[in-house]
Amino acid sequence: MSLARKLLLGLLFVWIPMQVLASWNWRTKISLRLNNQPLSTACLIIEKEYGIHFSYSRDVVKMNRLVSLDAKEMPLRRVLDLLFTENGIQYKRIGDQLVLTVKQSNTRTISGFVEDARTGEKLIGATVYFPKLQVGTTTNQFGYYSLTTAKDTTSLMVTYVSYSPVRIPLKDDDNKQMNIRLSPINTLQEVEITDNNLPRLQEQTQMSKVGLAVSQVKAMPRMLGETDVLRTIQAMPGVSGGMEGTSGLHVRGGSPDQNLILLDGTPVYNSTHLFGLFSVFNPDIIKNVDLYKGAFPARYGGRLSSVVDISMKDGDMHGYHGEVSLGLIASRVVIEGPIWKGKTSFIVTGRRTYADLLAQDAAVNALKLGDQGEFWAYFFDANAKINHIFSPKDRLFLSAYGGRDNMRMLRDKDFDSLNGTPKRYHEKMNFTLGWGNQAYALRWNHIYNPKLFSNVTLNYSQFHFGTEYKYKYEARDALNESDSMYGHYFSKVQNTGAKIDFEYRPNPIHTFRFGAQATFHIFQPGITRFTNISDSLQLTDTTYNNITNKGVELSLYWEDDFKIGDSMYLNLGTHASSFLVSGRSYFSVQPRLGFRYLLPRKWAFKISYTSMAQYIHLLTNNATYLPTDLWVAATKKVPPMFSNQVAIGLAKTSNDNQFEASVELYGKTMQNVIEYVEPSDNFQSATNNWEDNVITGRGWSYGAEFLLQKKKGSLKGWIGYTLAWSQRAFPNVNNGSVFPYKYDRRHDIEVVLTQQLGKRWELSAQWEFATGAPLNLPSGSYEQITDPSPHLPPSTTDPRQVDYIGDRNMLRMQNTHRLDIGATHTKQRKHVRYILNISFYNVYNQKNPFFYYYKRNEETQKRELTMLSILPILPSISYGIKF
Repeated sequence: MSLARKLLLGLLFVWIPMQVLASWNWRTKISLRLNNQPLSTACLIIEKEYGIHFSYSRDVVKMNRLVSLDAKEMPLRRVLDLLFTENGIQYKRIGDQLVLTVKQSNTRTISGFVEDARTGEKLIGATVYFPKLQVGTTTNQFGYYSLTTAKDTTSLMVTYVSYSPVRIPLKDDDNKQMNIRLSPINTLQEVEITDNNLPRLQEQTQMSKVGLAVSQVKAMPRMLGETDVLRTIQAMPGVSGGMEGTSGLHVRGGSPDQNLILLDGTPVYNSTHLFGLFSVFNPDIIKNVDLYKGAFPARYGGRLSSVVDISMKDGDMHGYHGEVSLGLIASRVVIEGPIWKGKTSFIVTGRRTYADLLAQDAAVNALKLGDQGEFWAYFFDANAKINHIFSPKDRLFLSAYGGRDNMRMLRDKDFDSLNGTPKRYHEKMNFTLGWGNQAYALRWNHIYNPKLFSNVTLNYSQFHFGTEYKYKYEARDALNESDSMYGHYFSKVQNTGAKIDFEYRPNPIHTFRFGAQATFHIFQPGITRFTNISDSLQLTDTTYNNITNKGVELSLYWEDDFKIGDSMYLNLGTHASSFLVSGRSYFSVQPRLGFRYLLPRKWAFKISYTSMAQYIHLLTNNATYLPTDLWVAATKKVPPMFSNQVAIGLAKTSNDNQFEASVELYGKTMQNVIEYVEPSDNFQSATNNWEDNVITGRGWSYGAEFLLQKKKGSLKGWIGYTLAWSQRAFPNVNNGSVFPYKYDRRHDIEVVLTQQLGKRWELSAQWEFATGAPLNLPSGSYEQITDPSPHLPPSTTDPRQVDYIGDRNMLRMQNTHRLDIGATHTKQRKHVRYILNISFYNVYNQKNPFFYYYKRNEETQKRELTMLSILPILPSISYGIKF
């Protein structure tokens, strides 16, 4: 048989079965009726009724487009033209299947920035979507968006909280860079977005994330007239604040040093003012706040428990504006405007407390400092930012923060007795304490093409504190005894960094990010100088830990977020980092996974896995509540910390976008967490052998978080509940047994409500309940008779109480609860807005514990456990003028 005949027979054997199987042709009559239904439904009906099979990629062909069709005995080709060709989809018959594809030439990309129409401020997290196609995206942290769609798409919808939504017609079919301007509205209750095609909570892959609008922060009840970002974050499930009234963050059982707090991409090491009562973040300059409690995107690294990403405002590009606010404890001012109209803007804020001026005499009397005594404590901070547009594709941002707390206590007094013994002497004591942060960032945005965006960041950050103690004692007797003492204790941590981030959006359901970072760290962990001069002793001059450690941290990351089919989203990523310090190197590869699947009734099932590494430690001083903690680098004896966290959850937004509900279960393990073997004081922390005072161990945190939010209407707010455990285990602590960590809170309930009354009044209330924190106190004691004290008469003996410490954290403080309320009145004039706020902190005067201590009862001569409560009911008033 010839070769030609063999080929012909082969083709017949293939072609004849295909013709038998393909029982339809282009003239097959089709009856189909659709009323605003997806294309995928049309395919299912045709497959079921006529046996015509479709093949397509759901990532490429948008089968969720809604179509209407009424066909009766219509030829198949005509039906396909009406369904697909007119929607930019081409079809081709291969065997017995119809293969659907999209012509590349039939798509275009719309990109640009979303900004405030009045000021030009870029809006983070604005929603940009095509209503007809039900696909969209959100702007990144610089307000940039990119959407690729069919050329015949006719309109674009843009929405943002507290701004009027806009629908923009698309008249041509070319790629276009389009900056979209949204107009702010005066009151939140006027925002009623009726389009139900908005992206909802169940459509987001990211879990364990909380986004806060500045309007939410400013609506919260205030303490002493000050709004506070971190205190608002504390009202979220999974977050606690530690001591009563403080602004610290403890996220899912982690310690404060395990939180990465970023201000315009620059780390802030100490986030509190005035002994923890307020945060360092002035709400007047904040544009956006994102909190990640877990499921960390791969672009973040360096901490175990949370990421708080805070973005500053850019400044008004078109006009000059300002605000002045006066409160009971502090005053604030903000000024913004154009340097070069439409091209360059600036914003400057400043804040200072004046409690030192108002309450100095009361503090002097309370501390018994004498006629020549002084006491004052205050803080100040300032922010500044410049924003310049070089071209439609290039923008430059320069931001700066500086803040400092200062405290001084002076006593200059004559005494007539010493320990009850008549003796005239003079005592002079001068104690000063100061701490502060600095943070600077230079950021450059560049658009390579409509789908590729980059940001380059150069930053510098430092935290420092210092104490100085001077003491002089002079006896006014014949012996003329004298004693003098001087101590100086200070510490500093600095870092200089460079980072580049890329963001590529090939289509609305696919975002790819990648980048690299290098950070140079300098640690000066507690340098102490102590001098003792007296008549009987020679000069003693001691310096501890006068060593500067330097380290380099390098990291690379990639992160891919994409959709699989109609119901599944996947986020994959890896963060790889290394740390070089003191001739040693550490390396870590940290995989990240996020998964979302849409269940029936539009509930989303989410799961995430996160691996994190932290190369720096915080030596926490248990003997004081002042910010004298020391940052140190990992060492051979105290290696880096690592964690693994798994979370699963359900989430849903109601059909009318009014309510959001979510529940998450999480579990986290930690390795190489540190703890002092015995309670430590400042000077022990500062010695060269601090590694001998700490021990490494393991940690566990697990629990459940529930959140129900109401996001529309005149009444808004949320209810959150947390059920959590946090535990630690160390070989030489508590006999190696597991014990509850000091941030373990079994139950935590938060209720936050805001009610709009007309256009001028807004009421707010916050109620919280938390299980008492673990407490480590002596479980027994006995008295020991010692030698007579040299300062007492010889016949007097000194009974000394010796305590026995049992299991670590075996006791708990009492449960805490508190109600705060506030009311804000806004009055608008032609160019000026007047804002009056009245708030009550701890309305029903609940005495919550700040700490416990033992005190001897003078009547019974027995020691009694005493609770100190420092924050009773605190009314406050503040008044602001915005112009």
